[in-house]
Amino acid sequence: MSQIKSLLTALCLTLPLISHADGHHDNGEQRQHKGKTQVWHEETKQWASPEDFFELELVRLKGPTYGTRTGDNYPEYDKVQEWETLIDQLPDGRVCPMVFFHNRWRRLPDVLALDNNLRNYGGCRDVFKS
Repeated sequence: MSQIKSLLTALCLTLPLISHADGHHDNGEQRQHKGKTQVWHEETKQWASPEDFFELELVRLKGPTYGTRTGDNYPEYDKVQEWETLIDQLPDGRVCPMVFFHNRWRRLPDVLALDNNLRNYGGCRDVFKS
């Protein structure tokens, strides 16, 4: 029985490696290439910088619907539709892509369930701080 358990454990550990060896990547998967972070964009089947990745995701969602927002000028809440997007620009110029999801503005990397490196990329770490 322990031999079967060991075999199953080994199989579970190697399946992800086999999947990536054949060229399969998950949307939002990251890698370091020549000292820079790259993110896999599944729809275009290419590696992109984090900035380009977020731009491609906004385009995929037909946005940014409301362009770039600075200060406190969010679109009127009751006129915003689910999946509409904007780019939130902080006073220091950093930006974070946002999406209206489940009746409130959320960081796009959170909605896409990306890892913490991308959830906190650029201005996303500080977008909700006052």
